[in-house]
Amino acid sequence: MKAALFVLALFLISVLPASAANTSQVGGTSQARIAELFSDIESFDVTLYSIQPEENLTLEVSLVRPGRGSGEVIAKQKFSTGSFPANTRVTKVGFWDVRNAERGAYTIKARLLENGQALSESEYGFVYGSNSAARLQVDDLVPNSEGITVVLSPNQASLFDIEYMLVDGQDVIYRATTEKASLTSVPEAFSASWGSLLENNKEYAGRVKVQVYSPNRGFIASTERFTARDDADITDIYQDETGASATVLGRSQVPFEGSLVFSVYELQAISEDGSSVFVESVRERVPVLLNDDDETVEVAWNERLTEGVYRLEIELFGNDGDVIERRETIIESDLSSSNASEVNPDTGNETSDEDDGDGIPGFSVAFGVAGLIMVFALLKKQH
Repeated sequence: MKAALFVLALFLISVLPASAANTSQVGGTSQARIAELFSDIESFDVTLYSIQPEENLTLEVSLVRPGRGSGEVIAKQKFSTGSFPANTRVTKVGFWDVRNAERGAYTIKARLLENGQALSESEYGFVYGSNSAARLQVDDLVPNSEGITVVLSPNQASLFDIEYMLVDGQDVIYRATTEKASLTSVPEAFSASWGSLLENNKEYAGRVKVQVYSPNRGFIASTERFTARDDADITDIYQDETGASATVLGRSQVPFEGSLVFSVYELQAISEDGSSVFVESVRERVPVLLNDDDETVEVAWNERLTEGVYRLEIELFGNDGDVIERRETIIESDLSSSNASEVNPDTGNETSDEDDGDGIPGFSVAFGVAGLIMVFALLKKQH
């Protein structure tokens, strides 16, 4: 019996998390609650859940340094949750500004309020500056308008989950998860693309939250801010004496609504400085692109380029009218002016054989055949 109790106790110790959030409902009738809570010395996130739509609840979060009595509140934030739908997990993110933080244990306390009355409360404890090495560490974090990349290094072989968050103010507007990733001995980069549209020139934050399961459930979080920009690349071009085309690839979750400008200049062969003479320029709008979308834009010259060497300049303009990329190439045309004028612009065919002065008109042939028939008829009557 004692052996069975010992095994049961060992099992409970192994499955309980080392730093779990303790959540409680207040009053017992509220539908809204704090589902998850996490914090370190730099930031926190709170996940809310309700089985019915909610409007303008208030979230109060305090960072406490344990001490005598209830401890010392060293930072506090209070903000509206806004509205969120039923049966949906909604996450809010906040940032601490603790200067000269002391090593030791801290506690985050969160309360969900409605008209000043607490609906749900939760606490989460963590240790800052511990000498015990974590199984993983974040070496680098780079969020941008396409997505987010994090480089992780293992201190021990580990199996873990990564949660990627796109943060707008205090709201997590997009999240993605990599489950059961692993590292054994060398650093590795992990990435995710944003699945939400971004607003041009607006600041966002990219956040990763790594959960390691063994030996105890633990979290590592890191956040970096970035400004969203529209972006695209010219990936392929084609050109000849009749026109040109360019393929544009979107590189951002900011909708790209730019344009392409194709400009042709004739190179002056006798010029020592390699100057050129402007011929014509065509501007075309690029269809709206998102990350990894591509479109090909084609233009035709007003007239075919006659014999010579030309410089083609292609400029890609962004949403704000800025030049994102510029390409240059050469067009070599062997089409002379006389050859161009001899081609029928409608059919491209040469003059018909029926109009050839050296041939026999069709009606003359018919007249000759009729004459032969009359001669044979007269000869037959004489016999």
